[in-house]
Amino acid sequence: MRIKKGDRLEEIVLPKYDGTEFKLSDVRGKRVLLTFYRVAGCSFCNLRINELQKRFSEFGDNFTHIGIFHSPVDNLEKYMKKHGQLPFIILADEEFIYFKKYNIQRSFTKLLAVTLLKIHKIFPAIMRGYIPLTIKGHLDIAVADVLINEDGIVDDVHYARTDVADHFSFERVKEFSLL
Repeated sequence: MRIKKGDRLEEIVLPKYDGTEFKLSDVRGKRVLLTFYRVAGCSFCNLRINELQKRFSEFGDNFTHIGIFHSPVDNLEKYMKKHGQLPFIILADEEFIYFKKYNIQRSFTKLLAVTLLKIHKIFPAIMRGYIPLTIKGHLDIAVADVLINEDGIVDDVHYARTDVADHFSFERVKEFSLL
């Protein structure tokens, strides 16, 4: 099922990249950006994590980000350690359970589009060490962003349209976080 505005997501239970268990209900009462990323080593995904980490203080105190990667915990931990201490939650969905459940698309065409349209972003990623040397998971996942309000209701959702790295803009997320 595709997530729609007004939905209440069922409980999500997954391991954090440090191996501890996380439940979506743990953040009830906060505004949430829930993102379905690709694999742990994805250069574009790690650039997005880096941007959110650098600018996280702009979101206010009643906001968090939850990122779900299609990767095993050990591989996710290896790549997330490159970011240092993260102020938000990163999860491993190695079995692709929630990606399937919420109809997160796989698209070779959108993978090709990101390679052609955003190749210039690869170089900053490489300079930061965000290179997918170990790919454990589907590389062709088209990301999805879900904005969830304090009551656990989906306020807005964005399934990648143009390419596999097509997210809500930072400004859209910031606007939502400060409502």
